[in-house]
Amino acid sequence: MNHSVMTEVVGDGVFREADGLRVETAETTGVAGVTLRRTVVRNVSDRPVTATCLLDVFDFGGGDFEVYTQANTWMDESRGAWQPLHTEVAARGGGMRTSFGAAPVLALWNVQERRGRVFHLLSDAAWEMRATVVESPADAWKTFVRVEVGMDSRHLRYTLEPGESVALPEVVHYEFSNKADLDCHRLHEWWNANCPSRGIPSIYNSWLCRFDKLDLGFVLKQVECAKDLGLDYFVVDAGWFGPAKDWASVRGDWSERPDGWLGGRLAGVADAVRAAGMEFGFWLEAEIADAGAEIVKEHPEFFRRIRRSHYLDFARDDARRYLLETVCGLVRKYGASFIKFDFNNDPCVDPSGRDFADYNAGYRRFLREVRKRNPGIYLEGCASGGLMMDLGWAREFDSLWLSDNQSPVHGLRIAKETMLRMPPGKIERWLTVRSADGLQPDYFGHDSRLLATEDGWWRDLRSLAPDYVAAFAAGGPVGFSCDLTALSDAHRDFFRRMVAERRRDEAFWRTAVGRVLCDTPEVVALQYSDAALRDVRVVVATARPRQKSVTVRPVLDQALDYENAGHRDSGAAWMEYGVEVEIGLFTAAELCFSADDGCGKSLFPPPQGPREVCPSHGVHVVEALS
Repeated sequence: MNHSVMTEVVGDGVFREADGLRVETAETTGVAGVTLRRTVVRNVSDRPVTATCLLDVFDFGGGDFEVYTQANTWMDESRGAWQPLHTEVAARGGGMRTSFGAAPVLALWNVQERRGRVFHLLSDAAWEMRATVVESPADAWKTFVRVEVGMDSRHLRYTLEPGESVALPEVVHYEFSNKADLDCHRLHEWWNANCPSRGIPSIYNSWLCRFDKLDLGFVLKQVECAKDLGLDYFVVDAGWFGPAKDWASVRGDWSERPDGWLGGRLAGVADAVRAAGMEFGFWLEAEIADAGAEIVKEHPEFFRRIRRSHYLDFARDDARRYLLETVCGLVRKYGASFIKFDFNNDPCVDPSGRDFADYNAGYRRFLREVRKRNPGIYLEGCASGGLMMDLGWAREFDSLWLSDNQSPVHGLRIAKETMLRMPPGKIERWLTVRSADGLQPDYFGHDSRLLATEDGWWRDLRSLAPDYVAAFAAGGPVGFSCDLTALSDAHRDFFRRMVAERRRDEAFWRTAVGRVLCDTPEVVALQYSDAALRDVRVVVATARPRQKSVTVRPVLDQALDYENAGHRDSGAAWMEYGVEVEIGLFTAAELCFSADDGCGKSLFPPPQGPREVCPSHGVHVVEALS
């Protein structure tokens, strides 16, 4: 039998039975007015029942509506847009990776009422979200809007044996009035209350430095530089295992080889990391195996063969147990405190017909068992730079790799739009930079530059002011994935102070909520604050504006007084009149508002040496870092 499972909440929950299926739905409204919906479908009959549609349903009255969704593709993550709702707008993540192609967020905006409701799916399987204009059953020429969210129905055949149940993906939803940022601060406050952060660390990762070319002497030099910057973790990425020339051919075995890039001396690197006062970590691509791996030859039953790839079958207890023992053995061998889990492969075809639900449920159990066996370990999620970056996986990972495109310019856009569906503390910002001296002098005679990659390959470079890079880094864990030996003394000092400031202010960033104050192609202003709006920091970043200044109006508690740059006034006055910020070409500025004694803490490191005002742009720059 095939059943379309749809539920409607009445009071605290609804219990319906039809054709042998029992639907149990409950909603709980918590912090910041955010509501969590949970739905379970049970087979209460004495025969198997196959469901081909498992969706939660929300109905709204008629009117003019717009819908917001986000595309999510490699190196161009979280690309959001609004569109009018004429008939139907849908978004789907149809693969094993739950943010592959689209992110699980949908917002519905009533144009007439100027109010909306946003839906976030805590996805654990392939999913779909859609808003549809539906004819009213009572009056055919009138319509209403139906929002449906749940598992992807296109290939779904979820068979429930007698007594078996399936939980639909949990849905977080709430009303918003700010169309620019969907009142995302409410989501952040709710998340921080229910899923407290384990920390906002600073991290070094080897990948975007030299990719998989892990020369031992070079890596040890990075360890010394990372120590000098005061970083918390040092992570060796892909290439640490297997033979140097073809390490990918033995993925699945996850063992070091004496003919590898590090010559079988990863344990020595780990010892050097700990001697430098940092904690050690390594990279894994847990889901994939190559045909040449010994484990594939010995236990082919552990893997799903789809197209030309082998995927560990996390739904199998024995396969999952093999990987668990392998990973925990590596943790013990290297004394690791950090694992970066990548997820670069996606079959996009689910032979089980259960829409990858069993697979991802097994992967989730695996991660939880890793954490249980290794208390305190930091688990980082990296799925092709963000293709599993959503609230569903944020429950399992301490933080998530934003994108393989770690350009501060493009990354700021990605981080800003990701913040509409993720708390700031979960979104890592990675700095891929290097110093360059002896270039063509600029207008003021300076020839030193801070270069940043504009993509994931170091093929496209841009020169940026350090303050702009610091503005991009504000919000969540900060990482460095570059040649630290290529930083000048001045730039190294800048980042050393930035890392120290972030560590001293970690308590703030653990629970910070975000807002988008301004979002145009030329000026972006992001606000970070505590939930009570007593400590407020605003980052203003520019592209190529033609104006000399912009007035920024923070969101404050109008009943409190705030100090900013030595001036104290009421929150209502600051919000009414704002603060004029002088801007220029790819520059950044900060505003700090404190309702307590003293000014709010700085997002950027305090300058050392004289500061001057650039007469042509009105931008404060540091002489040594121009």
